[in-house]
Amino acid sequence: MFDRVRQRRPSVRVAVWLVVAIALTSIATGVVAIVTEPALRAAGVWGTVQSIVEFSGTVVGFALLVTAWGMRRGYRVAYVAAVVLVALEGVHGVAQSRLLSIPLVVLSIGGLVVLVLTSRRFTRSVSLESTQLGALLATVGVLCYGTAGSYALRGEFDGVESIVDAVYFTFVTASTVGYGDVHAADDGARLFAISLAVLGPATVAVAAGSLVGPELDARLSRTGRRMAARERSRREERVVVLGYDGATDPVLAELIDRAPVVVVTDDETQATRLENADVAVHRGDPTDEATLRDLDLADAAAVVAATGDEARTLYAVVAARDVEPEAYVVALAADGNVDALERVGADVAIDPWELLGTATVDAALGADDE
Repeated sequence: MFDRVRQRRPSVRVAVWLVVAIALTSIATGVVAIVTEPALRAAGVWGTVQSIVEFSGTVVGFALLVTAWGMRRGYRVAYVAAVVLVALEGVHGVAQSRLLSIPLVVLSIGGLVVLVLTSRRFTRSVSLESTQLGALLATVGVLCYGTAGSYALRGEFDGVESIVDAVYFTFVTASTVGYGDVHAADDGARLFAISLAVLGPATVAVAAGSLVGPELDARLSRTGRRMAARERSRREERVVVLGYDGATDPVLAELIDRAPVVVVTDDETQATRLENADVAVHRGDPTDEATLRDLDLADAAAVVAATGDEARTLYAVVAARDVEPEAYVVALAADGNVDALERVGADVAIDPWELLGTATVDAALGADDE
């Protein structure tokens, strides 16, 4: 019974598209909430919450689109963020107190159920360099410094009376927008505003550079390799095999007879065995983009994803497609999930058990005909 439940769990694609649907619904509901009145206008704290969610739902919706992008690549941190934001979307729908918010509440509840059922499908980790982590912490620190400082000095500012005002002043000043509706009234507040105006833009610039820089360098390097490959007179007939297990042996044996092969595996035992059999081996995670970039997939005749595990094969296909969009990717569907592999980018997905069944039936019927 439990095996059936596991087999019927929603796919990664379903979870991602449901998160996208919730995000778009939240954005649309947030826009409508700004220009309409709630069915029940509350007072006090709940009234303040209503005022906040009238615009914050749109912001959360855009944040969900970012998490959907990360979930598409299997990142665990994106999945966790999506769970938190989807739950927050449900709260937004209730707090907005509008009939148009009902679809958002329903979608959020359904989204949480789907996310819980697909929890084990998101396992990829995100590794940040020390400079990137430091830049993120510095950004958070500056925002906390600006909010706490402006709120503590609210008596010396014209326009800062609450935490929301302090957050608003911090973001406007740190981003150098400076609308001028909040301004310092004496020297202490002016000195604080100067410090925030200096720290804010500098910290944001460093954070953006540290986060975007490595990806930009990688893409420029990839473009350079691709251009160099196109200038070569002929293409190498090399096949890169991502992953290896016992079921891969027949495929690997056939490939070795026809073309040069490089096997990517992080299994040290299998790697040693293959090297002893004179098979070229690249030691590393076949689902890791950094590992695949070292292989120059632009020069490969084909990429074969055959890890023996459904989730790892999916991630290997996604990683290969991200590293080299022009690569010809063939995936071995050990669990028969051909459609999922083709949806994530495999040019051809093959179910070996289906081929075996077809060959067996053909042989049996052929023998009967004779």
